[in-house]
Amino acid sequence: MMRFALSPNDPRIAVLVAELDSRDVPMAQTWRAVGAAAEGLAMRRPSYQHVRRLVRIERRRRQLEARGRAVLGRAATTLAAGRVPSAVLVLEQLRDLRRADELALEEHKAFEPP
Repeated sequence: MMRFALSPNDPRIAVLVAELDSRDVPMAQTWRAVGAAAEGLAMRRPSYQHVRRLVRIERRRRQLEARGRAVLGRAATTLAAGRVPSAVLVLEQLRDLRRADELALEEHKAFEPP
């Protein structure tokens, strides 16, 4: 008999999702891996909906992190080429990515059970 986690606020589930999820696998496969790992740690299995929400957050976080690295990489390349990158432009791009990250988290929080 499968027992599902009662508390969606257990941060260990988010850590398992971050460690076990891969962009190229279906969310259901991540859910199964997270559930097995949770049971191995004497935790209850999280619900599919909970893991799916955490997978979306994690994948979006990774995407935004990659975009941030690209912004900084372009600035470093410009600097290495002997030019000065626009600090204002770089900071604005990073700020926009940070806002997108915060909006993504807020969007997913709206669907959390009370």
